[in-house]
Formats: sequence, C-alpha cells, structure tokens
Amino acid sequence: HIIGYIHHADLFRNPLNIREMIRPVPFVPETMPANKLLTGLLDNRQNIAVVIDEFGGTAGLVSGEDILEEIFGEIEDEHDSPHLEETQITEHQFRFSGRLEIDYLNKTYGLNLPVSDDYETLAGLILYHNPSLPKVNDSFHIGPYTIRILKSSHTRIEIILLSS
Repeated sequence: HIIGYIHHADLFRNPLNIREMIRPVPFVPETMPANKLLTGLLDNRQNIAVVIDEFGGTAGLVSGEDILEEIFGEIEDEHDSPHLEETQITEHQFRFSGRLEIDYLNKTYGLNLPVSDDYETLAGLILYHNPSLPKVNDSFHIGPYTIRILKSSHTRIEIILLSS
C-alpha cells in the first residue's frame, strides 16, 4: 500500500517525524497519454506518479524525467553516468555498457542483435534471455554471440564482453 513519497530535500529540513515529510503521490492509469501526465506533474509540482494497471495493481513508477527522455532521448543529470562504454577490441569482440541500446549497437557496429518490444538495451536483451541477474564472469550465448558479464551490481548489468 503506497501512501506517498519523501523527497530527499525534505530530509534536510529537520523534520520531527517521517510522516510530516510524506508527500501525496498521484495514481494514474497506464493508458494516460504522456503529455497529459507530464502537464499534470508540472502543474502540481510533483516529480513522480504511480502507474496503475487495468486490474488496479501497481504497474510501475514514472517520473517527469522518464517522460521527457521518451520524447527527447536520454537526459544526462547528476544521477546518470556521463559515459557509456563502447569499445571495439577486435573485429569480432566488443566491450559495451549494458545501457547501450540494441538499435544503436546494430547500426553503429554492424551487429545483428535480436530486436524486440520487450527490451531496448543490451542489458535488457540479456535479462530477457536469462531468468536471473547474471553475475560477473557468467558467460552464455544469444544467437551467434557469446556474452560474458565483466561488471555488474546486485541490481544491474554494467559492462559486457560481446564476441561473435
């Protein structure tokens, strides 16, 4: 049961308790148009909304930045890594950030990585083909490609070695 959210800036205002920092969070249907949602967030000076599916369950959380990035592309801020690694080691071996988009890699490096509506990034492709988050040095095949995880955290695949 979601009752609201706490903005990090509120933590520096010396609150007496957590309850006085809780801000209401809007609940929006997943069918709401992005422009209407963004306008609502801006008009109400809110940063996030909880997205509800057709059954009343939580489908996710969306921020104003998420919407802007869908319209204008990736927006780098203080929370984003300023550089996504992409290095061609040999003719058939690459070192890539998991956040690089499949379409970009296919076009830029002449690869033929599988494309799907279920994912956009290299990390998404890997997670789509693996039931759990791979660990460092895990290796597996997707089509003609061998993939080895070079760097990961407990929540994300960061750096991949891709060989064909």
